[in-house]
Amino acid sequence: MFVDSVALSIRRRRGKPMAESSKEAWNEVGDKFGEWSRMLGEKYRKRGEELGATVEEGRKKVDDAIETVTRQLDQAFTSFGETLRDPEAKQQLKEATRSFGDALSTTFSEVGEQIRSKLGSSGSSGSSGEGS
Repeated sequence: MFVDSVALSIRRRRGKPMAESSKEAWNEVGDKFGEWSRMLGEKYRKRGEELGATVEEGRKKVDDAIETVTRQLDQAFTSFGETLRDPEAKQQLKEATRSFGDALSTTFSEVGEQIRSKLGSSGSSGSSGEGS
C-alpha cells in the first residue's frame, strides 16, 4: 500500500502518468536519452561548423597523439612480452622476486623484534636480568 501511494504521488508530481510496465519505463528512458543525444550531436556539429578549420586541425593533433601513444604502448608491451619469453630474463625476474620476498621477510622480522623489545622493556622493567 505504501509503495502504491508513493508511486501515485510521483506520477502526480511529474504531471503525467508513469509507465505501467518496466519495459515501457525503459523504453521511455531510451527515448529520452536518444532525444538528448540528438540535441548534443546537433550542437556539436553546429559548433564544429562555426570553428571550421580549427576543429580539423585539432582533430589532426588528437589523431597524431593517439597514434604516438599507440606506438609507444605497442613498443612497451612487445618489449615486455619478449622479455618474459627470454630464459635469462625469466631467471633474473625469479631472483629479483626472491630477493624482494627476502627483503620483506627480513624487514618484518626486524619490526617484530623492535616491537617485542619495546613491549618487553616497558612491560617487565625489573625482570630483564633475572633469566640470565
